[in-house]
Order: sequence, then C-alpha cells, then structure tokens
Amino acid sequence: MSDDQTRESRVLRLDKLKALLAERACTTAADLAGELGVSTRTLHRDLALLREMGVPVEGDRGTGGGLRLEPGWSLGRVHLNESEALGLLLSLTIAEKVGSPLLLDDLRAITRKVAAAFAPAQARRILALRQRILIGQAASVQVVAGYTAPRSTVTKALLDAFARCRTALMRYEDRYGVVTEREIELQFLYYNLPVWYVLGWDLLRRDIRSFRIDRVQDLQMLSTEFRLRAPAPFLEAGEETARTM
Repeated sequence: MSDDQTRESRVLRLDKLKALLAERACTTAADLAGELGVSTRTLHRDLALLREMGVPVEGDRGTGGGLRLEPGWSLGRVHLNESEALGLLLSLTIAEKVGSPLLLDDLRAITRKVAAAFAPAQARRILALRQRILIGQAASVQVVAGYTAPRSTVTKALLDAFARCRTALMRYEDRYGVVTEREIELQFLYYNLPVWYVLGWDLLRRDIRSFRIDRVQDLQMLSTEFRLRAPAPFLEAGEETARTM
C-alpha cells in the first residue's frame, strides 16, 4: 500500500471512529478496535490523533470505565455529496411540509445550513426542489393494503433524474398487472403517507400521468433535460390518483 493510500485509509478510519464515539454514550477500546478491524494498540494511537485534532475523547479507568465524547460536543463538518444532501433535504422538507409540531424552527435552520454547504448555484437548485415536493393526505386503507417498499435501485435512479430535470425511461406495472414502457419528465413528487407517486409528463401521450413508485420495475435516466411545468394541474392529478391507485 502506498503512503497516499495509507493516509487515506487512516483518515477514513478516524472519521468512522468519530462517528462510533458520537453515537454511543460509552464504549470500550476493545469494542472499537473490533469494529474497525484494528489492534487495540492502533486504536489507542488513533484516539491520540483525535485528541491532537481537538476531538474531546474522555476515558475512565477500572471496572465500569470506558471511552466517550465530551457531552455536547459536535462532529463539526460532515462531508455529504449532492445525492446525500438531496436525500437529507427531502427528509427535512417532508417533515416541514407535513407540519411536524416538534423542532420546526430547527428543521428550517438545518435546511439552510445544509444548502449553504454548496456553491450558490447548486444551493439554489437543491432548494428549488422543495417546491416540487407535494404533500397530500394519508393514503387510504385500500391503497396501503397493496403497497410494497420501492426497489432501492429504482429510487436512486429516480431521485437523480428528478433532481437533474432529466427525462427517464421507465418500465411500469399498473394496478392490473400490465407492464408498459414510458418516457417521462419527472415533474413532481407527491406523498400520501406512506406512498410516493411520480407526477410526470408522458412524452408519448402528451399528458400528465401519475405513477406509484413501488410499481416502477426499472428506471433509467436519459440525457435529455426538461423544463418545469405549472404545478396546479399536477397537484390536481395527484390528489385524484391517490384516491384510486
């Protein structure tokens, strides 16, 4: 292993060590070493490095002792790529739009801080996505009865196409079991707890169509970009669809 690879491996291990310490009230060197796949000697060297970097790791000796971070300490800078930040912002937006009575002011502040971590153009684009997330009522008992968790491969590709305003080629199974291929613009996402829908513009039919995400069998992002359309007709279609799909 080269010196650069060794340094990169240590940096990644230190980040994971900080995360493990942050998520636990107290732990032991042996447990941490086991999870990181290193010796306790290496683990103690890593702890020393963290302390030199200003991370306040506390330790107690003797029976019942252990390692922990100083109460109230923050992990500081968290490195998120654009996809991870989008996922976080979507989660925060849902909580805000649903009207959670808990920590609503904090949610707005966190959203601003996450967006501020990106270049201005990226931040504007990411925050603009919040206007394309439409929240409806809770799904009916009949709809929930037929609901299954969406495929993770589908949701990742779908989110990328949605965020980048790219058309997508989708294979979709309707409620009657008929499978069709569609080329669509993913204009809006519509949420009827716990069911997600795509409100899209079907390029072949030249009309608005709604798709339950758990019924999408496959989705591929294409290179063609699209422009956003007025939200009102999509919201109306989403509310009508959610009662029957």
